[in-house]
Order: sequence, then C-alpha cells, then structure tokens
Amino acid sequence: MTKFKMLVVAALALTLCASSVVANAQDAPKKAKNVIVFLGDGNGFNSEALGTWYHHGEGLGAESYQKFPVVMASAPFMLHKHSDGTVEWDPVKDPEKNMGYVPKEFWKDMDGAKWRPTNTETTDSGASATAFNTGVKTLNSYVCMDPQGNKLENFADLNYKAGRAVGIVSTDQISHATPAGSSAHNINRGHYEEISKEQINELPLTVLMGSGHPYYDNGKKRDKDPDKLDYKFVGGREVWDAVSKNEGYKGWTFIDDRPQFAELAAATPDKKTELPKKLLGICRTTGDVPAIDGCIEDPNFTAEHYGQEAVDHLPTLAEMTLATLNILSQNENGFYAMIEGGNIDHANHANNAPKSCREHVAFANAIDAAIDWIEKYSSWDETLVIVTADHETGQIWGEGTYDDVDGNGKWSKEDEFLGFQPVPKTEKGKYPAVQYGSGSHTNALVPCYIKGAGAEYAKEFVRGNDAKAGEFWGFSGDFIFNSDIFNIMMKASGISR
Repeated sequence: MTKFKMLVVAALALTLCASSVVANAQDAPKKAKNVIVFLGDGNGFNSEALGTWYHHGEGLGAESYQKFPVVMASAPFMLHKHSDGTVEWDPVKDPEKNMGYVPKEFWKDMDGAKWRPTNTETTDSGASATAFNTGVKTLNSYVCMDPQGNKLENFADLNYKAGRAVGIVSTDQISHATPAGSSAHNINRGHYEEISKEQINELPLTVLMGSGHPYYDNGKKRDKDPDKLDYKFVGGREVWDAVSKNEGYKGWTFIDDRPQFAELAAATPDKKTELPKKLLGICRTTGDVPAIDGCIEDPNFTAEHYGQEAVDHLPTLAEMTLATLNILSQNENGFYAMIEGGNIDHANHANNAPKSCREHVAFANAIDAAIDWIEKYSSWDETLVIVTADHETGQIWGEGTYDDVDGNGKWSKEDEFLGFQPVPKTEKGKYPAVQYGSGSHTNALVPCYIKGAGAEYAKEFVRGNDAKAGEFWGFSGDFIFNSDIFNIMMKASGISR
C-alpha cells in the first residue's frame, strides 16, 4: 500500500470513529442538571380523575403534566415488621411473599385495596418519602432510616455532595412526613421538633418552605401568650426565636407573608434580581396552607370559606414553586426540588371530594407554573420533572361501585360490591359523583408522569404490568416501585454515591 493510500485509509477510519462517537453522543439521553419532583400526597388515579374532571370538564389526560411522554404507575407499599422483630423482603426470589402489589388481588373487589402478602403492607407517607428519596423500602413512620434503624443517605444529601442546591416545599408543616423524608433523618416522623431542628440547624438546604407558624392560624394572628404557643414544627422556641428575627441565623433569610413569596416568585432569572442565598419561608398558619387558587366555580368562595386573612397572607403553591425555582437556579451546578401538594391527602382522609378537587387544581397550577418556568428559563434537555404520589387515600371510585347497605359511608363487610365504576364525566367546575371506600391509605397503584432529561430511563425499572389498571386509566399498565423513583433520578442526573 502506498503512503497516500495509507493516509486515506487512516483518515477514513478516524472519520468513521468520530461519526460513531457523535452518533452515540446524540443517542445518549441528556443528563438532568435539575430534578423536580411534584408529590401529590394521597393522590391516586381516581383522585387525579376526580380533580381533572372538576378542573377541565375532561378526564385524565387534560392536565398538561398528564400529557408527559412517560406515563406509568408506582407501587408504594412498605415493608412489614413481624412480631419477632424480623423484616424480610426479596421480591425476585420469592414474589409470592414479597410482591407488595398484585393486580389479580387488587381487582377482586373492594377488599383488594387492603390485601398484602406476608412481608409488606400499605405505606404511610414517611416510609414512602424514604423510598423515593433513598431507593430503600422501609417501615412505618421511618424517615430516611432503613428497617434496622440505620441512617440512609438521601437524594438531597447526594445533591449537596455534588455541589447542587436543594429546595423542599410543602403545603404542610416543613417537618411533616414528606418534607421530612425528603431531607431529614429520624426513626419517627412524629418527632417534629427534632426533624425541624435538623432541617434548620444542620442541613445545607437552600430553600425550605411550608407551614408550622406558631403565631398564626390560617393567616390570622393568634390571640395567645407566646409562651403558650406550640413551636415544635419549627425547631422549638429557641430555634424559632433565633431564625424568625431574620438576622441571618445559620445563613437563613426568613419570610412569612404572601407578598414576600409573591415578590420572589416574580424575580425570574431574566431580571437579574439579587435573591437570598438561603430562604426559610414559613407560611402564616400552623396547619395546612389552603388552596386559595383552587376553587374555579365560585369567585366568592375562597374569601368566604378560608377567610380574607388567608387570601391576603398565605401564598399559593404556584407562588412557592416559582420562588423556589428562582432561588435554586442561582446555583450553576443545578438543583433538586421536592414540591408537595400535601392536602389532597387530608381531603381524602375526610372523604371530602370538593376539597380534594380544589387541592388538585392548586397542585396542577403549581406544576403548570413550573413547566412555563422551565420552558422560559431552563429547558427539557437539562431538567427532569416527575409528578407522582406517595400513596392513595380514600379508596375513591365512581358512584355505584358498592351498595352502602349499613349507610356508614365506607366499605364494610355488610355492603354489597357491584363492580368498579370510573369517576364519571362532569362539567368543568362541577364535582363528580364518587364513593369513598375508606378513610385511610390503601394498597393501590398511584400515577407517575415523567418528562425531560433522562425520562426514558424509567422504562428500565418496570416491575410488572397491571393490564386492568392500564385499561381503566388509559396508560400502558406498567408499574415501578416507589423506590425506583430514586433510581430514575440518580441515573438521569448522573449523580453517584
């Protein structure tokens, strides 16, 4: 071979190699610089359908996030601790005892939502938040602790190590189960003071928002001696007094009034506004932050129902979301945000369909605000969004699913099962006719909608298929475990332990 031919062959080889590298780079999923999880507490498929009909006069698929390219389900069961103290779980070796969700059992009748195998049971919010933030299934009330009581490294911890910002937002108290399980570490979700002390004093959080304000109830100042107020949700009296002075305690900037949240929500990246480095936002209520933007059928409802103080002083979840994204985006390395619509769960515990609908609208509004923010100030090539739930609450079905023979408003052994009915069609602003079967959590699948950088990785973690669920709610029927959400986030973001 002549020297010229050898050079040509070498050049062709280099060209082919370079082309292959480019092609592989183009085929590889984009890495998620930013990860946002929207968590609708207690928001099962039928709760989603209930709220969507009310919001749009259309069924599932009408919300913008319900059109995400990846739609599947999550099985959020937790582990069972036996009377002898042992915990066993291996769904691969022994699925009969360990596969916490089995379609044929669920769809038998109303009791299917209570079914569990030997080694698992229906989850609470703490165990579920632990699972999707650590990849580890655990026990009732544990937050980022394994079944043996060992501290688990969560996704927030791993983001700190990667130099990324972390924001935790909820319409519940900052130390409630889901925000706790997304940030803190404790053997009992009810240890509110310990959890909030860790969040405020020890964790390198960039944003922490929620309720738990000792001085206010639903936007109205309490007429009570400060020494007799309850400070457990915000780190105890000493921590609260220090941080609420807004003098830079532990680096925090403190806010608590709606205009302050709204100002930060409007401070979008294009405005180059100087924003806080660390923000603690405690909404002016001890309990739930109400869905003041959730009622669409009556413009006078909100002020009359919640009170004008609530409208004036409590932010919407959309305002909290935008403020969080604006602050987190200051970090050039990226961020993780967990944003919870926590009161869908409370509505469904109370079997209050109208409240559930209003909470759904507020939750959907926050997601829409984030989608708009991403498309203006980030992109789907660098941001991953996951919309899911920690568990189903209330066992919601369309009216006519069972005959309530004993008239107690819940499914019981005296009642007659008639067959599962879908949430019925209704006009926008009207509440669909539904039946609640329970006032508790159930062992049901919950929705999982995914879009953005690395979304395609979700398919790698499918654990099973529920064809009946797919037919009923209009998706493939594929489901993952809630612990796989952590695996998806890890793989999509490229963060390693």
